[in-house]
Amino acid sequence: MQKNSPIYWGQVWVISLIMAFAGTALAQSSEGKGFGTVVITAKPNSLTQDSIESAKEIVKTIPGGASIVDLNHVREGRQSTWSDSLGLAPGVFIQDRFGSEEARLAIRGSGLSRTYHGFGTKVMQDGVPINYADGMFDMQTLDPNASRYVEVLRGPNATTYGATTLGGAINFVAPTGYTSPSFVGKAEAGSFGYNKVFGSTAGVAKPTQVGGNVWDYYVAGSQTKQDGFRQHAEMENQKLLANFGVKVSRNVESRFYVAAVRSRTQLPGYLTIAQLESTPNIRNSGAAYVNDNNQRRDIDSQRVANKTTVRDGNNVYEFAAYAMNYNLRHPIAFGIIQQNVDTQGGHLKLTNISGANQVTVAYLPSSGTTKGTSHAANASGLVTGNPTSDYSQKSTNHSFFVEDKYRISDKTTLVGALQYDKANRKVSDVVAASNNYDHDFSQWSPRVGVTHGLTPKNQVFASVSRNFEAPIHGLAGATSLANKAQSGTTFEVGTRGEAVDGSSQFGWDATYYRANLRNEFLSACVVPGCSPAPTTNVPKSMHQGIELGLSHLYARQIDSRMALLYGDFKFVDNSAYGNNQLPGFPPIIVRAESLYRFGAEVNGKPSFYAGPKIEWVPRKASMDNTNSVYRDGYTLVGFKAGQAIDKKWSWFADARNVTNKKYAADSSISANLAGVNTAAMYYPGDGRAIYFGIEAKID
Repeated sequence: MQKNSPIYWGQVWVISLIMAFAGTALAQSSEGKGFGTVVITAKPNSLTQDSIESAKEIVKTIPGGASIVDLNHVREGRQSTWSDSLGLAPGVFIQDRFGSEEARLAIRGSGLSRTYHGFGTKVMQDGVPINYADGMFDMQTLDPNASRYVEVLRGPNATTYGATTLGGAINFVAPTGYTSPSFVGKAEAGSFGYNKVFGSTAGVAKPTQVGGNVWDYYVAGSQTKQDGFRQHAEMENQKLLANFGVKVSRNVESRFYVAAVRSRTQLPGYLTIAQLESTPNIRNSGAAYVNDNNQRRDIDSQRVANKTTVRDGNNVYEFAAYAMNYNLRHPIAFGIIQQNVDTQGGHLKLTNISGANQVTVAYLPSSGTTKGTSHAANASGLVTGNPTSDYSQKSTNHSFFVEDKYRISDKTTLVGALQYDKANRKVSDVVAASNNYDHDFSQWSPRVGVTHGLTPKNQVFASVSRNFEAPIHGLAGATSLANKAQSGTTFEVGTRGEAVDGSSQFGWDATYYRANLRNEFLSACVVPGCSPAPTTNVPKSMHQGIELGLSHLYARQIDSRMALLYGDFKFVDNSAYGNNQLPGFPPIIVRAESLYRFGAEVNGKPSFYAGPKIEWVPRKASMDNTNSVYRDGYTLVGFKAGQAIDKKWSWFADARNVTNKKYAADSSISANLAGVNTAAMYYPGDGRAIYFGIEAKID
């Protein structure tokens, strides 16, 4: 390998950073405060919405992969896509599909084969699911810009939200009137016609009142537009999110949530490998992509919710209810899909702290109906003629769990949990009766784990858990061939903590996991380019990997962060594919940045920052079940700079893919490509780009 190649220097950078941690992190100071309840004295806290400080303390009680993403770090550069927000989150695989809101998301290989929409992970805003009742979710219905932090609970570690899926849960948490500045205004602009404006206002109506109700509010809105790196990739959206809280007393608070989204997105489609290497900015050459009104995904979504928390001595009661409406117009090459989705749910939760035990009991129901039609494809994207499918998809879910965190000593806590899930999936299609089915699924899922503090700031953990996930419905009125629930057992062990060694401050989050799965969901085209790809159950498969997050601050000036994700996902003794790798996932992906901070201090750190960042995929990703065709790895280099001018004003410049690398950020998968990759199966990543932003905060 040439020493002047980007891959070589990417390897040097990553290996040097890991060696720096390996040489010092194990011999750190044991000074620090013990785990305990965080008390914020500057402002009163919400009872229904955890502050980021409280959320970080809660993570320390979880015997498995869990972390908090501080979005203030993300906002030192562009924050538009989910990849912007979660790219450096340990254990999260996320790739933009074409620079818009929609990305490919997987945790521990959840929903591994699905290159559009998403399932296998419970995604929430403020603890309220945005998933439809069958488990599928669309990223367009959530606004990361209106969040203070993201809670990432990987795998069965998301029990508190009733999630036993392989992927776990991702929870975007918004500020409240207690934690947000009175006003925030932000504007971003850059390459490919990208521009975004965001604004929020917040406050506490009666912060000094002794008796009576105390109200707080947080309201945020944004608009984003782009022409896109590729042809036929225009996108625009408008989003509104708000929460309003009322404290009836010191121990009773009720918070109301509302959200509305309008999203309009063109879909440029897949390219062949020849097109990827020559003209990656073009659209798919199919006739359906020529008309602006075709090959698009247009969404309107509204959501309302309430959470009420009551503290009574050693007991904390939490009551929640939500409702979501979702409308989709989706003209694509193989048909025109229109859907209306209604989803309702909530939870009842009781937590009792008595002596060394913290016991939580909860019931989390949800239900929903998707009413939709599919029409034959046409060149204009207009609905004409009789539908080929006219269906009602119904889903119901009942989850019960009990969890006990038993503190053996100041250093060691045992965690035991038991969850029961019962689900139903039913389809009634008045046009295509062959699509109809009515299936029930249920399972008991036990979990046992332990956390042990080596020092007040460093801990190790281990756990073994059962997984459970009922299937999602088939798309566009088609029947899903996956008629069994996905289940399995996950074992994990790891460590997290922070330490100081002279001028160096370290932080780490490292987990090894292994999941042995039964009936894993796999969506793969029988022939290249089929749409939609049928979803089937794989009898036996294995997922294992390493989730690593590192941070290093040297002399309060050199600020480095890295996320390394290694995944090994295989069929197990499969009659057709033996022990081949499951397709769709590069075995290793590394993202890192290193910023030099200097200048006068603002908000507790030097005001200027500048430095490089890298995305490195050193190994190829299989594109079919037979492992006969692979997607190449790549190295992307960027640069970020900015300044907090004062406590009110700040700016940034964010350059990406500065070498203008042509690469595939994602691809579709097939059952057997027989060593040939001439079909349109590749989604190109964006070319060279630069983005600028300015933000004002008034407290």
